[in-house]
Amino acid sequence: MATKKVPSDKTRVRKAPSLTEQAYTLIKDKILSLELRPGLFLNEAALCAMTGFGRMPVHQAIQRLRMEGLIEVIPRKGLVVRFDSLHDILELIEARLTMEPEVVALAAQRVTPEQIEELRGLLVRSKALTSQTKRDEFSQIDHAFHSLIALAAGNKFLADAQRPLHDRSNMMWHLRVMPDDGLVVTQREHEAILEAIIKQDAQAAREAMRAHLMSLQKRILKASV
Repeated sequence: MATKKVPSDKTRVRKAPSLTEQAYTLIKDKILSLELRPGLFLNEAALCAMTGFGRMPVHQAIQRLRMEGLIEVIPRKGLVVRFDSLHDILELIEARLTMEPEVVALAAQRVTPEQIEELRGLLVRSKALTSQTKRDEFSQIDHAFHSLIALAAGNKFLADAQRPLHDRSNMMWHLRVMPDDGLVVTQREHEAILEAIIKQDAQAAREAMRAHLMSLQKRILKASV
């Protein structure tokens, strides 16, 4: 009997994202980039007109965004983009503190040479972007750096769990809650994390990531006073 050939990941055809997924991604990007600002009231008709999607994909996207805490429903007023208060931001960092040190410890043990080179490349680029005028570009590399570490950990469930925390962290960059030297400090902390990963020192990587997130927590608290 002939053995049925299973297509590899490279040959398997990837399904195009559904209309709901496309609407969700577009609206979420507009919220996280502050194009749709916190406190802004919306309705489904306006979002349909803005995105070009029909009512059903937009409605389903809104339900998903509500579950993620990005949109609220206010009785008799409609939809409103949520504020990320200082309390919310600190809770977000607390959640990252419980997860990311262990993720990076795994990454230090499982990282590939190709991933190390990619991480190096990201930090070379971000080193030239530590001026506050380059904040948006730096934030994109920050997101890519942490996402690649999650990928290097080799556990898709941890990567999936970490992704929404990083998405919400994007709004923190736009809210300008960090001090003027925040990008310089973050660059230095990222370099310490990468050094531990290169040495494949899981404990040092864990400690460097914890120090990075605790430093971020302290800087935000100081800037908010």
